[in-house]
Amino acid sequence: MAGSLPGAADPGGAVARLASAAERADWDALVAANPGGGEVWMGDAYLGVKRREGGYRDHRVVVDRPGRGPVAVGALAKRVPLLGEWWHLPAGPAGEDAAAVLETATAVAELARSRGAFLLKIEPRLGPGARDAIRAAGYRDTVRIIPNPSTVIVDLGGPDRSEEELLAGLGKKARNSISRARRDGIEVARAPATDENCAALYALLRETAEGRFVLRSEGYYREFWRAFERAGSGQMFLARRGGQLIAGAFAIALGRKTTYKDGASVRAKTAYGASHALQWEVIRWAHERGAVSHDLCGAPPSDRADDREHPLYGVGQFKRSFSAEITDYAGAFDLPLAPRAYAVWTRLGDRVARRWSLTVRKDPYY
Repeated sequence: MAGSLPGAADPGGAVARLASAAERADWDALVAANPGGGEVWMGDAYLGVKRREGGYRDHRVVVDRPGRGPVAVGALAKRVPLLGEWWHLPAGPAGEDAAAVLETATAVAELARSRGAFLLKIEPRLGPGARDAIRAAGYRDTVRIIPNPSTVIVDLGGPDRSEEELLAGLGKKARNSISRARRDGIEVARAPATDENCAALYALLRETAEGRFVLRSEGYYREFWRAFERAGSGQMFLARRGGQLIAGAFAIALGRKTTYKDGASVRAKTAYGASHALQWEVIRWAHERGAVSHDLCGAPPSDRADDREHPLYGVGQFKRSFSAEITDYAGAFDLPLAPRAYAVWTRLGDRVARRWSLTVRKDPYY
């Protein structure tokens, strides 16, 4: 193909185009129809929040594939002075296998380059075995943006599974903790994203994050939670004991998948099982929606699951009490579309952009 990307996979006849107005209006349904059932990180609510609160542009792209169904691709982009845009495909693109993912990515890369982009970032939901094929197609390993390069996924079994069967399918420790929380009077409620509730959940997040990780602004989280609530694809959960708030969470959904997005609890562990009871209510909500899987969003890689030195060891132990298996993904990758601009970006631009965003905007760049 004339002007094709050096080293990139052959698009195999796949062609990327910007979505029509009708396709944009039905965007979540298109994403949910993707191979693998779609990803919430490419859904309308997420792209909208990142556009309004994160300083991104969002491009809704449809990749038409001969002989197969189209793939809906949500691309988040930021413009860099003198270099152009970089495009990020959060948790994507989708595809039946590594070859299909790379065909779709190549088609998107051609579109992105035609619109002045110098870099395409992908984070496909492929296993680690796909890394060699991705690298052979010209991609370079990079730092992830989506928060779960490894995760724990709870199989919900579909709408025919009873709540008793759903509970019985969880790990023994999770079941025991849920029962203990009930006996100890812990109550979990689904709550609207009011100013008061958003402030309360954010305060828990801030307490949890202290000295551990950078937290975005309260305004960002409030808009995120409300955007998903407005779309009917997000729910806040608050756990109390004796009227005192002790834990909170927010879950999001797209199609037949749900994701545990945010969660926190008080540092003083005065109520055993509160986080398990909270997550059980999230799982019940997911099951009621007809979800077949619930992503607990983040864990240590499977080969370090029992490594006490890993920063996510404790989180991983909690999540594995619901489902023991850890799912590892291939990772995050850069495809340079304009080599000189990409070289400037990796040597200097990325570092400057991150520092500027934290200093001036008081918010992470990505």
